[in-house]
Amino acid sequence: MTRGRGRTALIVTLAVCFALAAGAGGAALVLRPANDAGPVEETAAPATAVVERGELVQTARLDGSVGFGAAAPVTTKADGIITWLPEVGEVLDRGSVALRANERPVPVLIGEVPLYRAIDKPKMEGADVSMVASNLMDLGYLYPSDIDTFETGKHFKQAVRDWQESLGVERTGILGPADVVVLSASSRVAAVSARLGDTAAGQPYTVTLTTRIVEASVPAQDAGVIGAGARATIELPDGRVVDGSIDSVDTTGEGAEAKVDAIVAIDDQAALDGVDAAAVTVRIVTRSVQDVLIVPVASLVALAEGGYALQDDRGGLHGVEIGLIADDRVEVSGEGIDAGMTVVSAR
Repeated sequence: MTRGRGRTALIVTLAVCFALAAGAGGAALVLRPANDAGPVEETAAPATAVVERGELVQTARLDGSVGFGAAAPVTTKADGIITWLPEVGEVLDRGSVALRANERPVPVLIGEVPLYRAIDKPKMEGADVSMVASNLMDLGYLYPSDIDTFETGKHFKQAVRDWQESLGVERTGILGPADVVVLSASSRVAAVSARLGDTAAGQPYTVTLTTRIVEASVPAQDAGVIGAGARATIELPDGRVVDGSIDSVDTTGEGAEAKVDAIVAIDDQAALDGVDAAAVTVRIVTRSVQDVLIVPVASLVALAEGGYALQDDRGGLHGVEIGLIADDRVEVSGEGIDAGMTVVSAR
């Protein structure tokens, strides 16, 4: 676009260039006609900016909190009175002691199926039997074999006896629902509600994940562009930034009541040592462009006939197409526009 065209076309310049909509990359213009001038006064030289070439990244900002996830109750069917309980923060893994009832340890098994019957005779099979056998194999008491076709026999009974001996309980070779606590995964004790002397059967405490996660609310305008697997950065209260990724995105409710939440997995758990609970900011890249020309949004001139231009430092106008807008900067392209060019920018 030439200087001559600028003399014949009504040019509208930006008074307030763009107010970026939060997280959405949208923009609003407040325009002022170039010829809407008051009394002539001496003015300072116009501000300028340099056209840059590089990467432009648009991000979504999520408010979240660090924690260990939702707590779930642990159920035990042990007989007797509670004589020992784990402390908050203790990690329960396969073979750990979940509690003591009448001073008898009740150990932890890991599996998706609870032990719902006594395993007390040969040739028993099923999901619960396979779960127990898998745990005994992992603990080193039973020789590895095909879990899917596993059935009890003398080797299984001997493995149970050896395990019971290591726990200091009677070597019966039999396991029932009251003898163990089954957790779906290694877990961290979140809160203890039972007390020593309470009946052992019940829900003595709750557990969470053993790894920290971030639970974050997804703004409505970003719900459609944030999905599992997206990379994220987590800004901690002390200013540190750690990397993570979106593990899952879930929507609850409908219509105006709909709420979108994301679970963010943290790459390096050690980076959060000592941070068990804190409010954090999560930033997720929703769109990016590489090797493009970039100027401040404040450099754009809105034309009365439509479209946008950049004004060079000699007053000439150059029409441009605009692309991605992020962090008060905008992607531009057009004839005569190149990296290193100086353009006028609103103050």
